[in-house]
Amino acid sequence: MAQIVRSMSELKRALQNRASQALKMTRDEMFKVFQKHIIEYYHEPVFHGSCIPKQYERLYKMLNSLVKTEVIQSGNEISCKVEVDQDYLNYEYPEGATGREVWEWANDMTHGGTVQGKLKVWNDAIDELGGRNGIMKLMKNNLKRLLKKQ
Repeated sequence: MAQIVRSMSELKRALQNRASQALKMTRDEMFKVFQKHIIEYYHEPVFHGSCIPKQYERLYKMLNSLVKTEVIQSGNEISCKVEVDQDYLNYEYPEGATGREVWEWANDMTHGGTVQGKLKVWNDAIDELGGRNGIMKLMKNNLKRLLKKQ
């Protein structure tokens, strides 16, 4: 159904609404990609032979550390974030490592800072998204999809 716009303020409001919807779609797609890479990290086979620790307990805190914020508008800008929860970054594991350290290790191809892996969780997700240009393209495509529905 076509929308009739009678004034510039109605046009501005309609454009802001579509941009906000497209940004939510983009945020959700980004969240899925980041979460997929976290899950891959949890399933990466890294403990072999003598490398298997005597005691190893997964707390799954990193798995649940990703958050997405609401879309907010400030002046003429709308924004949102996909990020690691600040509470998790400050969390201290029983052995003393912080959530920030765990994320740094996960992005540096290690598990626990000592066991070599092959993944760079955050960087791999950004690469899959195509970096800044890929994210902008994703947003543009989401805007086009919304406008075609009209």
